[in-house]
Amino acid sequence: MRKMLLAALAAVSATFIIAHGAAAQPARTGAISVSPHLGWFWTEGSEPYDAHSLDWGVGLGYSFNEVLGFEFTFDKMDPDKKVRGGGDNDTDIHMFKFDGLYHWRAGKKLEPYVGAGLGFADYEGSETRFLVDGGGGLEYFIMDNLSARVDSRYIFTFNHSTSNLLTTFGVTYYFGGPTSHAMKAETAPPAPAHREAVITPKPVKGVTCFNLKVHFAFDKANIEPKYGKELKRVADFMHANPDAHATIEAYADAVGSEEYNLKLTDRRAQSVKDYLVKHFNISADRLDTEGMGKSKPIATNLTDTGRALNRRAVRVFCSNGKEMAEPKLKQTCVGLKVMFDSGSAKFKSEYEPEIRRVADYMREHPDINGTIEGYTDNTGPGRFNKALSLKRAQAVKNRLVKGYGISAGRLKTVGLGESRPIHTNATAQGRAKNRYAVEILCTPAE
Repeated sequence: MRKMLLAALAAVSATFIIAHGAAAQPARTGAISVSPHLGWFWTEGSEPYDAHSLDWGVGLGYSFNEVLGFEFTFDKMDPDKKVRGGGDNDTDIHMFKFDGLYHWRAGKKLEPYVGAGLGFADYEGSETRFLVDGGGGLEYFIMDNLSARVDSRYIFTFNHSTSNLLTTFGVTYYFGGPTSHAMKAETAPPAPAHREAVITPKPVKGVTCFNLKVHFAFDKANIEPKYGKELKRVADFMHANPDAHATIEAYADAVGSEEYNLKLTDRRAQSVKDYLVKHFNISADRLDTEGMGKSKPIATNLTDTGRALNRRAVRVFCSNGKEMAEPKLKQTCVGLKVMFDSGSAKFKSEYEPEIRRVADYMREHPDINGTIEGYTDNTGPGRFNKALSLKRAQAVKNRLVKGYGISAGRLKTVGLGESRPIHTNATAQGRAKNRYAVEILCTPAE
């Protein structure tokens, strides 16, 4: 028994070490899980075995989404068999279970879950018992892809009508889930200074947003000549504001892997940059590019028409941190920044004047829409920060909707976690400044 205990402890420790050295997976969806564990197995008094014994085992699971998944589990117990005359000996029990799992409070550090399923147990090759189990447990996320876990199951065997209880403690390591551009940004270095200007505190100055109408053929990154006039608007503005810098964003449809689409959209954004440099003499060092992959689709990816709309260069942000002349087409951005306490998504009343200013702007421009982005500092697991940042964005949206009657359909929310710090996370003051929600409103292209 001592050897088995040491082996199980080694398995748990090895998984913990490997998980700390691996890239974090921000979400459970599509991930495979490995769950080594130790525990205790209790049997009812009618069994010809001792009432309790050590258990060790491992689970292998798959998550369909953040709440639903399944798990195949192997457990080994060796209770002492009661033998007349005072002697006893170990009996190996090998238990196999296939369970469905349901989690709630997805994205929280502490997530409860329930599970139930079927299986069988082999009693040292002498008999096989079929069983049904049910129960639940708790997962506490230490990292994005690593949780500590406690689980307790009631186990009823059909052919012997016995009731047992199995309680285990271990860890769960998630790997192989899909990554996204937003998650890629969580491990990226801080955003360059010219992007910080897009989300600087009230009021945002020197920011102009161009909504581009540039689309690409399937799996292509070249700029078609018909979009020259569209790009000339950007070039004219940059010539009129020689100290301005710009960031070009490009997107793809959902066909292909995330990795391939990120590279494809990098090329698309670069094509826009090259076009501006070659045809309009815009200095290359004034232009940054960002490929956003297949994130943020503006239409369904289930039809050819929708996918074509999603293959786009969506916008160009120009900024110099100062006041700039208005472009000929009114496409200026209005910014809003709201700060939050650590771990909180509660909207503070001190930001009411800023909220009112944005609400007034949206009422004056009923044809524009806005996107509210939520952010956090780097305290806590990334998957927890993603959920918290979304709540912060939603808090700002709720205030605009419920407090000022802005249509909910005109406001999108996105939680970007700790992906774009605007100050250092090494100090309490810096972390406080990274807990914010920002809204960018751009007037539509004419």
